[in-house]
Amino acid sequence: MKKLLFIALIIVLAIGAIFTSCAKPSPAPTPAPAPAPAPTPAPSPSIQSALPPGAWPVKPPEQLGGDFIWASTLGIMNMGSHIDANSPSMTYPIFEPLLRTDQDGRLFGWLAESWQISPDKSSITFYLRKGVKFHDGTDFNAEAVKYNLEQVLAANLAGSFVLKKVSSYDIIDPYTLRMNLTAYDQTLLLRLAQTAIGQMSSPTAMKTKTTPEERAVGTGPFMFNSWKRDDFIKAVKNPNYWQKGKPYVDSVTYRAITDPTTMLMAFKAGEVHIVAPIEPVDVMKLRQEGYEAGPQGLSWVHSIIPDGNNPDSPFADKRVRQALEYAIDRKGFVEGIGMGLYKVTYQMATPENPWYDPSLKPYEYNVAKAKQLLAEAGYPKGFKTAFVTDVRGRKDIITAVVTYLKEVGIEVEVDTATLPRITELQQKGWKGILYPGFPQPINLVNYIARWGDQNNFVSFYRPAGWQSKWETLATEPDNAKRENLLKETVRLIYDESIAIPLADTNSLYARNPGQVYNYWFHSNATSGWWESADIWIKKK
Repeated sequence: MKKLLFIALIIVLAIGAIFTSCAKPSPAPTPAPAPAPAPTPAPSPSIQSALPPGAWPVKPPEQLGGDFIWASTLGIMNMGSHIDANSPSMTYPIFEPLLRTDQDGRLFGWLAESWQISPDKSSITFYLRKGVKFHDGTDFNAEAVKYNLEQVLAANLAGSFVLKKVSSYDIIDPYTLRMNLTAYDQTLLLRLAQTAIGQMSSPTAMKTKTTPEERAVGTGPFMFNSWKRDDFIKAVKNPNYWQKGKPYVDSVTYRAITDPTTMLMAFKAGEVHIVAPIEPVDVMKLRQEGYEAGPQGLSWVHSIIPDGNNPDSPFADKRVRQALEYAIDRKGFVEGIGMGLYKVTYQMATPENPWYDPSLKPYEYNVAKAKQLLAEAGYPKGFKTAFVTDVRGRKDIITAVVTYLKEVGIEVEVDTATLPRITELQQKGWKGILYPGFPQPINLVNYIARWGDQNNFVSFYRPAGWQSKWETLATEPDNAKRENLLKETVRLIYDESIAIPLADTNSLYARNPGQVYNYWFHSNATSGWWESADIWIKKK
């Protein structure tokens, strides 16, 4: 009865902050073969045919034109070049990457049609797409790529540390660039495909322009038009886009509506075509009202992370960290908060990941076991600690976790940080339990960024040899060996209770049926990516 009452309580709690949406992949042109024999990863032969079951079908346009508008609770802090904006999901229609990945994380060419890794892994040569222009009419070429990558590193853009392993760039010809390496890193190409460091802005604009509006010049299917901080970004059709015949709509607009209720009101009023993300309770209501609403592809894991790396913390003791595992009723959590749309998980991976370990047994909910472990660790009456989250953290999730912990004797004081402060805490250290308000996207580049970067999330417990595993991973070219190494890290997180996963989620969207086609947010195993060139609108 107690469990049922708790589930009922969290269903009706006000929905807090947000978690980012995800979606299915979309088609892309088959990249041209490398001009020279090379051990290059093979491009996906047909991105469209690789769509998983249940994906939105790729539908050829029946009509052209119109203005596509989508809304999210994510804000807009900056605009400008891709380095200034540093918000890929809002700017992908404007800026394009060198490489991309399909929904399985396999690389294929984009602005770089192909690439060649030297046999001794001392260099990577990129063969660039010819005939591509930036929106200001200047050429996309090897000089532009070299300049962009140098600026990304100088700006210390997130993930750019991998470019510190580049000793120099050689421009072989206008459309061939060689990247010389001090050390080979298997994740470098992946980061060029899945993060902002691989996006390209006009060097002319970056060198000569000063305002955000003048610096927002890419090669994408849409050109920057206007913006307002924490309000909207609008981009209009690029008439000279290198994919002839695309894009299909006249403009795309992203609206930042930070209040979820206001966002849903705008959707129902017909002011926006799609809203993403939304919460489970909203999915259920919208389905009853005739809208299409539900989960999309890329998985995310909500988790809490104790400061086990702090020797003065109770969580430095493995038994205390394990007590957290037994204290959380994951099944009740999923039933109450997820409303059937979330999945129970006991590891920092999902069954879709190659590094998922099906042999790991569940930490079943057991209050007595949690209390026993706390007593063995010297805390028979429990203790008090901080519970650090941020403004994106969902209030119902926070309330649920706080309630579970209190039941085993761990009383927490919730500390809700601003986004700049939570970033600083993750990089410099926190005390107590961290609940990142932004759940972890479970693709390879994000998994590595959270658990393998020694300068990020610094307070979690790191067992002996932890960092050396990640260094080995970075240089291992064999997929099978790399996946086995990744499984070892998943098992270590599980065995040592380094982090406690709460739920495996697919984030949620809503749209009017039969109105917008070929919209996929967080597609191609890439956080933030959406295929703006393929979107079309069926007019009434």
